[in-house]
Amino acid sequence: MRWWIGSIKVTLLFCFLVTAAMQDVLAGRVANRLIASGLVTGLVFQVTEHGVYGIYYFLGNISVPVVLFYLLFQMRALGAGDIKLFSMTGGILTIGELCGCMVYTFLAAGLAAALLLAFDRDRRQRLQKGVRYLAGIVRTGKITPYRKEQKPGQQRFAFAVFVLFGAYAALSFPIVW
Repeated sequence: MRWWIGSIKVTLLFCFLVTAAMQDVLAGRVANRLIASGLVTGLVFQVTEHGVYGIYYFLGNISVPVVLFYLLFQMRALGAGDIKLFSMTGGILTIGELCGCMVYTFLAAGLAAALLLAFDRDRRQRLQKGVRYLAGIVRTGKITPYRKEQKPGQQRFAFAVFVLFGAYAALSFPIVW
């Protein structure tokens, strides 16, 4: 691949991800138009790089997050918009870069969640509720949505910010697969 195509690809990816992070922080969701634009961009880049086989790479890359995170979606631990954002990212990146992005994203989000929990006054109650939820899944064998009551004025966890971080980290510090 020519270096300038790679530069344009990475620049556009970060434009999409920065916009998605801002939308998630400000509105609590990422617009489907943004995701669709990113998917079209990814398809164009994959076909430009690999010819007609780029379609297969594209379809494979956008399917990986859907397959991997379906259970988390069923539990309502991860939203559909977050999975679509990973798919859009995978449509533009290689499969290795996508996997690195997902690893870094979940490490950063997990660390942030642990820090939030550490400073939460109701952490014991939250941990007990989480354990009861997981025990219920094991006991019944059925995955049910994890319902977390949102307190008035409480901020959401803007996961798109962590996807942005994960993509940056994956491209800056690649994980050897």
